[in-house]
Amino acid sequence: MKNRNQDLIILLTATITPNTYSKLKVTEPKIRKQQYLEALNFYIHQTNYKIVFAENSGDQLAEFPLLPERIEYLSFKSEPIQPDRGKAFKELEIIDFAIQNSTFIKEAKAIAKIAGRLQVLNFKKLSRTFLKYRKKQNHLVYANSYKQGNMDSRCFFFTLDFWPYQLEVGQNITLLYNFELSLWDSIHQYNKIEGKTFKPFYIPLRIRGVSGFSGNKYKHNLLIHYARLIRNLSQVFPSKS
Repeated sequence: MKNRNQDLIILLTATITPNTYSKLKVTEPKIRKQQYLEALNFYIHQTNYKIVFAENSGDQLAEFPLLPERIEYLSFKSEPIQPDRGKAFKELEIIDFAIQNSTFIKEAKAIAKIAGRLQVLNFKKLSRTFLKYRKKQNHLVYANSYKQGNMDSRCFFFTLDFWPYQLEVGQNITLLYNFELSLWDSIHQYNKIEGKTFKPFYIPLRIRGVSGFSGNKYKHNLLIHYARLIRNLSQVFPSKS
């Protein structure tokens, strides 16, 4: 595909064989692998960005498409932690491993992090908006406020300078203090610094896939999405112009 933007990399985080004891409804590795494959193929065909697929249970990825100019695979073995800090801390580990080890990311300026089993149906529009903001903001986080104090971690965009903030706050993740809460707090810290900016999603995040927590399929009732969006935007901490 032409006009591929090298500044933004899609990072798909994955755990084929769950390695945490926190509650998950979707635990069967074969089912999870198939969902990852479906999502990966979605981003291959629906976007023109390079993709980093980072997996933390050390599973074999032989069934995944080999497109070395387009896709980079990273796999490592993350052992269970005692006391268990849940899938949120595992997510933090995956993102940090990818940032430290990915060749694609080392050549990029920003990441679109996406939960690897999910398909963001309006990703093209979200990525265009992020890149439009980037023309004016060198240091930026673009994310969806789920509710007061809670940022949606299924899909968010950030310039690489944001990651140390999230990594530091994320060290406090437990079964009670999850990734969404830590993401809100780290963005709040980041946004207070001169020259660093948070922008909220102004369109609903449209997801196709199955929730690993509930096992339910995500639905697309736009009225509900927009009502939630309006409520959340009225509560989120102020973004800078």
